[in-house]
Amino acid sequence: MPSDLKELWIFSKEGLPIVDFSKDDTIDESLLGGFIAAIKSFSQELSGKELKSFSLMSYKFTLMPCFQDEFIIVCRSNFNVKDNKVFKICKVIGKIFEDMYDISKLKEWDGDDSFFNKFKNRLDLYFKMGNL
Repeated sequence: MPSDLKELWIFSKEGLPIVDFSKDDTIDESLLGGFIAAIKSFSQELSGKELKSFSLMSYKFTLMPCFQDEFIIVCRSNFNVKDNKVFKICKVIGKIFEDMYDISKLKEWDGDDSFFNKFKNRLDLYFKMGNL
């Protein structure tokens, strides 16, 4: 994971955790996913606009929809990292995710994390090559 990103999760639009790149086991992914889905929905109802990011303590959470809003990529970064840089990274991650998987297979996913091993390996390679 590049130093600009601290953690990365992909959730269903309902907030169910799909895959993560997180070294911090203290965050309950189910709670985070539910929070993200709720705040995204609340923001849409309140403002009529899609929530793209929010700040919490000293971190920024960036949200990027993929597969036509069926999934949400969430990146946690330091507050000082520019939004455009994080959005660019999220967009690339979304493209890789959409290119590697078929939405019907994702909806049938049985919860086995090994299903995402190739995706994780591809992202590891992408980040190691410094493609930011």
